[in-house]
Amino acid sequence: MSIPKALQDSLRAGNVIPFVGAGVSMSVLNDETGERLFPSWRGLLERAVKRLKEEDRERYANAVRALLDLDDKPDYLEAARRARAGLGEAIWFKFLKEQFDIPRERARTESLSLAEAVWKLNSQLVITTNYDDVLRWALPAHIYPEVWDIEAPAEMSAFLRGEMKRPAIWHLHGHIHNASKMILAPDDYGLLYPEAKERESKTSYDAALETLRSLLASRTFLFIGFSLDDTYFGMQLESIRKIYQGANSSPYVLVHKNLARDISLKDEVKVITFEDFGESLLELVSELGAIANGEKTVVPPPPRVADYDPRKYVFSVPFREKGDQVIGREASLQAVRKQLTEGRRTSIGQAAAFQGLGGLGKTQLAVEYAYRFKDTYPNGVIWLNADQDIDAQLTELAERARWIAPASEHKYKLDIARHRLRTYSDCLIIFDNLENPQAIADYLPEPQANPHILVTSRIDQPDFNPVPLDPLDEVLSFELLLQEAGRELVGDEEEKAAHEIAIALDGLPLALELAGAFLRNRPVSWQKYRDLLRHNLKAAFLPGKLSTFTKHETDLYSTLKISDEIFKEEPKLKEILDLLTWSGTAPMGQDLMCALLNIEDPIELTSALGLGTALHLLQQTPGAESYSIHRLVGKVRREEIPLQARQDWVDDICQRIGDWFEERREEFSELLRFEAEIDHLQAWQGNARQYAPRHSSRLIWLQAYPSYHHGHYQETKKWVEKALELFEKEHESDIKLKAHLFNDLGFCYGAMGDYKRNLEYAEKALEIRQELLGERHPDTASSFNNIGNAYG
Repeated sequence: MSIPKALQDSLRAGNVIPFVGAGVSMSVLNDETGERLFPSWRGLLERAVKRLKEEDRERYANAVRALLDLDDKPDYLEAARRARAGLGEAIWFKFLKEQFDIPRERARTESLSLAEAVWKLNSQLVITTNYDDVLRWALPAHIYPEVWDIEAPAEMSAFLRGEMKRPAIWHLHGHIHNASKMILAPDDYGLLYPEAKERESKTSYDAALETLRSLLASRTFLFIGFSLDDTYFGMQLESIRKIYQGANSSPYVLVHKNLARDISLKDEVKVITFEDFGESLLELVSELGAIANGEKTVVPPPPRVADYDPRKYVFSVPFREKGDQVIGREASLQAVRKQLTEGRRTSIGQAAAFQGLGGLGKTQLAVEYAYRFKDTYPNGVIWLNADQDIDAQLTELAERARWIAPASEHKYKLDIARHRLRTYSDCLIIFDNLENPQAIADYLPEPQANPHILVTSRIDQPDFNPVPLDPLDEVLSFELLLQEAGRELVGDEEEKAAHEIAIALDGLPLALELAGAFLRNRPVSWQKYRDLLRHNLKAAFLPGKLSTFTKHETDLYSTLKISDEIFKEEPKLKEILDLLTWSGTAPMGQDLMCALLNIEDPIELTSALGLGTALHLLQQTPGAESYSIHRLVGKVRREEIPLQARQDWVDDICQRIGDWFEERREEFSELLRFEAEIDHLQAWQGNARQYAPRHSSRLIWLQAYPSYHHGHYQETKKWVEKALELFEKEHESDIKLKAHLFNDLGFCYGAMGDYKRNLEYAEKALEIRQELLGERHPDTASSFNNIGNAYG
């Protein structure tokens, strides 16, 4: 069919706006299988039926199937509504991501010909109802378009004012990167098209609707791969015709010759037919492009052959994004973006690091950053696992990205991939799980290249600027736990248990995700799971049976183990972690820490404490020099460093902690410090009972002093009696301690008015002290004084 002169004139004037439908995306083929990469409307809903059955939603699956099998006309919109209702919002959005969020490297390059031809129609704007990235893939790598979602009022306004500086793709019905806003069901259409549903007030899509109407009235639309079967869009075409009474330019639609008679909007559009899908449609669009660009003769495009070029775009992130399911990490994503674009450069260039203990979600955040900002990297995103064979990964990538022909020699593939990695700018390189910096030394950019480099690591990486990545606070931990569990809380007891679970997991995203997965997959109450978490940490996470987005991090115990590389760098950090692992859960002051580690000058611990805090292995009390170990790290290390094999170490620590507290026991001015650290005294008394019993009685006795200073003598007496009983049971030989116990027990009796027993124990203490210490020792003098008070 000949091309109408009016359309030719509009093409030459740059007045045609291509409107791309599903047919363009459906022409793209899977590079491995040769099949369609994206489903049709019906294909999408057929897959939804299958997914509903997999989720045990048989009733909804049958309803969707019935709507697809209607004799007169399948009701796709209602079928989509039923599918979404059956799957629930979370699974529905995940399902859509699986169907439309496909990486570029999976597309066969030559099958992008039709999409490439669309860009030759001399229009800065292409409108589409597709949700995928095919139109962006069709542009040369050095041209990076604006990508509009449904609502982009500032960009739309700029286009209408003629201020566009680069090509734009307007996803009129939404984009897969914002799946929750995609228009797929009748309720969704009601937000954009007012005829679809009565609206009492304006919505955020009014700017989109007004822009669409303005363009329909002032420009010539050319529908390509679009069936015009969309009832609501048809209403807009009809309303424009009525308003302007034909004065506006009629849209054109490219239609297969056998389908032209089925066009339901013949009064609103002009039909141009083609012989067949494939080459025939491509030739027609190419002919229109030649007219738009002023070419005198139209030469059919030569057959496309497989071409290989290291300049080809690549997006090689191996994990899916969580998108709006990421909780509490927006500040970290913006911080790494600012660091990579505005921050201080290091010796290797613009480099940043997510670093810290395992389970903080470093890998997932790198994934989120890659997806969030991939449109700003025209030369692509390259993901490499730094703890695996990098050469093998690059060789595979060179083939997959079509940088070099698969039949080429292995050496050439690696050379091409290495050269591209080291010499290209305007790309993002991610090294995941970097332990030893030497592992990536041969892959870092040459001086003239300026890529962005992002690493994730459990250790400090001096060549990379660290990006703060803190554990989640209690509120965000609770929110993430509920999201991952997918359960409603019923009653105050369940809510209390859920809060206690969130607190126990100490803000670690991986632990919260795995706990949520357990609750989602097991018919266990919140209260029972809380109790399981308290008594059997390993069983609470079902190692190997639960899944996260980054599937290599499902074993929490392995994830929380600390690399030996850290301890090589800071040996004192290992001593600190070992000490805090078996101490109490309260923060430990630097003074006590130095005493227990036998360190005279606290400055010796500065570097180790700084590194431990930076990696979130340690948590510093705000405004104080006191530190605690991350709760889950401590639990894992208890299995790594059991006390059975370190009894000499336990004996030393028990002796030192007893000395520290005994030195401060009698001074009221030391009471606050004494009480602040008593959690550790209690913990080491418990350790002593099993592994250093000769210290157990002494460590119990010292716990009596806070109640003594507060005047609670009955409680003081109980502690001293317990210590004395244990002393005699263990047959301890510390005579000096025995004298202390007799002395303090006598004091308690005196304070409670039993002066006879006061005198009895005071005399026992005096007898030991005279023999052990002599007449002139302060403790002997104290006993004489106590006896005098008893007689008094």
